[in-house]
Amino acid sequence: MPLLEPARYKGAYGGRGSGKSHFFAELLIEDCLRQPGTLAVCIREIQKSLKDSSKRLIEAKLKELGLGEADGFKVFEKQIQTPGDGLIVFVGLQDSNNENIKSLEGFRRAWVEEAQMLSHRSLALLRPTIRAKGSQIWASWNPRRKGDAIDDFFRVRRPRDAIVVEVNWRDNPWFPKVLEDERLTDLRLFPERYERRQMY
Repeated sequence: MPLLEPARYKGAYGGRGSGKSHFFAELLIEDCLRQPGTLAVCIREIQKSLKDSSKRLIEAKLKELGLGEADGFKVFEKQIQTPGDGLIVFVGLQDSNNENIKSLEGFRRAWVEEAQMLSHRSLALLRPTIRAKGSQIWASWNPRRKGDAIDDFFRVRRPRDAIVVEVNWRDNPWFPKVLEDERLTDLRLFPERYERRQMY
């Protein structure tokens, strides 16, 4: 619920199976519906192909919600057209430079998935680029180290205009049985690692 409030930065961190990615995918679709013409970018630090992107999840959400061309959504090979000539594109920042990052000027939403992999350089390039009026930068991640760029920015330094929530498997009412079985197996076989890494 806090992530539905307006804020420049929105972050959700925690273990696997918490529903972080599903939440942001649906929120992005909702924003595109409510604000036609929205330009959005889905980001990963490393994205060797679109199979590594959030595109497949967003496509699945569109299908689940019964949204298609009649509603202004059209799926292409490398991007998704949204209502009012809006667009969702998918970018890997590791191979980006100052010039192609600048092409994201005018984008109103930037969602960084697997944000624990984001480098300090990439975060420093991204933040001033996403500067359209009312723009937001979202991040979803599984914590690794406190020195990671995303943890340092969102949880240690914490900008004033940020909403950050911790979510785990207990917060997901649709937590699948297969993950519950895996969680219990890890808890039984690797209790030290389970507690230390917040695996779920």
